Amino acid sequence: MEQVSKGKIGPVLRMFAVAVALIMAALACGPGEEATPTLAATATLSPTAIPTAAPLATPTPTRPSPVATPTPTSVAVFTPTPTPGVQPKKGGTIRFIAGSYPPSHDAQFLTASSGLPVYNSRLYSNLFVNYEGNKIDCEICTEWRLEDAGKTMVFKLQPGIKFHNGKEMTSADVAYSLKMLMGQIDGIVSPRAGVIKEYIDAVETPGAYEVRVKLVRPSIFVQKVLAIGAGVIYPTGTTRADLAKAPAGSGPYVLTRAVQGASMFYERNTSYFKPGLPYLDSQEVTVVADSTASLAAFLTHKTETLIATSDNPGQIQVQFDKLVEQGNMSHSSAGPASGAQGCFMANDKPPFSNIKLRQAVNLTLDRVAVGEVTFGNKYVEQLLFYNQGLEFATPKEQIWNIVPGWGTGAKKQQEIEQAKQLLKDAGYPNGIDVLQLGRTTGWESHGVYNEEAQRQLAKVGIRTKFDFVDAVTHQNRLNDSAYQLSCYRYALTTYDPDEIVGQYWITGATRNNFAYANPEVDKLFLLMSAEADPAKRKALFFQIQDIIILKDVAYAGLPHVNADNYWWGRLQGFTQGFSIRFSSGLFRGDRLWLKD
Repeated sequence: MEQVSKGKIGPVLRMFAVAVALIMAALACGPGEEATPTLAATATLSPTAIPTAAPLATPTPTRPSPVATPTPTSVAVFTPTPTPGVQPKKGGTIRFIAGSYPPSHDAQFLTASSGLPVYNSRLYSNLFVNYEGNKIDCEICTEWRLEDAGKTMVFKLQPGIKFHNGKEMTSADVAYSLKMLMGQIDGIVSPRAGVIKEYIDAVETPGAYEVRVKLVRPSIFVQKVLAIGAGVIYPTGTTRADLAKAPAGSGPYVLTRAVQGASMFYERNTSYFKPGLPYLDSQEVTVVADSTASLAAFLTHKTETLIATSDNPGQIQVQFDKLVEQGNMSHSSAGPASGAQGCFMANDKPPFSNIKLRQAVNLTLDRVAVGEVTFGNKYVEQLLFYNQGLEFATPKEQIWNIVPGWGTGAKKQQEIEQAKQLLKDAGYPNGIDVLQLGRTTGWESHGVYNEEAQRQLAKVGIRTKFDFVDAVTHQNRLNDSAYQLSCYRYALTTYDPDEIVGQYWITGATRNNFAYANPEVDKLFLLMSAEADPAKRKALFFQIQDIIILKDVAYAGLPHVNADNYWWGRLQGFTQGFSIRFSSGLFRGDRLWLKD
């Protein structure tokens, strides 16, 4: 996540000159580099399901009105001329950057960093693909339809699609991959796409090019989640160990060189099944962990795109605005910067199995201070993972000084005093010492964010000691509920309420890293997921939100930020899907081309 802290213009600009030199050296890759290494195997994540603490009743905010969402039923067909009179050019190489290096090519499984799809998306194909907005197409079909009142999805696969190893893709490969996502092959459920196990009853293959997916209930969410970067197709028999060594895809590019921990180089797949694509000869992804170096890489054309999630330094922002105005740079609002932010607590074990202690944390945290320290003046309010502006978001006027913990001024002081009393009532009259889990790599404002939370919690006697670990260890400990408190940001993929609740909050969910369990939420989720009426679906979601946030106080949600996408004008065919990180089409790269 590219981040430049507000209020540090001088140091940032001084660092920028140094970073330019460093990044140019780091990105100067040549033919003399080492051959493709064996990638390290990923760790196994195993979600835990444990009972919740006793609830506490609190007031319920009012609700916004619903918006209907149409169901897509299209097949991916690309018109090779995006602008009248402009013919895409063949050839050329472009570079991207990512904050970390993937431990595997297992796109179904990787979840520790939102930068990992940058490496893998161009190597694979999906059943569904999302290139632009909320539009979802079947990527590998000649046609598809719904039968049995929407409970059966029927796919006619395109013959002749080849994996990089030369094997033709058939219905057996699609069925195998769907079962692998759901954990039916090796017991490992995909953290991001495995939620489809809650919807799919059976996968049938009546012919070599026909797949029938029988659903428990009709749902457009299945289409959405299979259109994210994790929903990829592997050849039948592919194992996690295989993917730790080499990719196994059918995508537009083939991995030809990898420098462990540093970069990967890809060349055009000459057997790609989409006629005329890809346009580019090659692509390269390089590790650039520092946000200042990322900015330098973008401004010196060492990468063609930049996702900015907080204020750029003043002079740099002026330069950006000028370049956009001149037509040399393109810009769009990318929406929420991946996900959901908050201080999360392991609900299943002491000390945070005590709801009074969770309430004390929630009331103590000053959302204004956290927002300003972390994101300057760009922070936005969010409840249950929905930023302002999204369909299921609670309007900010129904949050501030209404939802517990979101007090300002005198109201916040009252909340702090309430938190002190709750701490005593929980059995900690002299305060409490807890471990605060964090990451040593990844999004750089984790450090600032965690430090501010630590400072605020100390005001009421909740004394935290940092326990910072690498990204993979951090994710494993979250999944095992092997932590006490973690101030963290989760990256979302579809922003559908079925993802928010079904992957994070139902009992045993694939990303329920909080050991949260409430049978009432489980029941309401099933009702919400099966509900076709938009108004009723929204009402059910807000019932769930009230239980998690107001009744059970399962975590302390904090302000987050929206993002801006910038890319150089020479880069054509760059589009955004419903996620700035995880939409399968975002980094597929088959539609990208260079004007010069």
